[in-house]
Amino acid sequence: MNLQADGCRSGAAIYLRCYPFDESAMPVHRYAVSRFADQLGLPVPTVYLDNGCPSGGPLPALEQLIDLAASQAVRAVLVPGPFVFSLSDVEAHRVVTQLAALGCRVIELPLPRRVADGRAVRAAPAALLR
Repeated sequence: MNLQADGCRSGAAIYLRCYPFDESAMPVHRYAVSRFADQLGLPVPTVYLDNGCPSGGPLPALEQLIDLAASQAVRAVLVPGPFVFSLSDVEAHRVVTQLAALGCRVIELPLPRRVADGRAVRAAPAALLR
């Protein structure tokens, strides 16, 4: 994987959005998604955070992530759920579809009970970054 000027070196990313602004920058969410990436055997993902951005407004980190996906620098995006892209199910689905069309896989954090009982999907890291 080529090194990217913006620091996304692994091909994997985490996208989070919080509204209203979270002074602590969502550490619990970062930890949960980072831990899931580790469980999948992915390299340490770069975090993209639109902190304090409502879903209907400009989302600069998401736009950067889409640009990176278009250039094949990001191949997998881990999220707690599609709601991070938008509170509108239609818009969230549009973003997931757009990323998929660019060759970027969106991977949702499993529900806690699925992790606890071992039913979380386990895929080879190379397959997730293709």
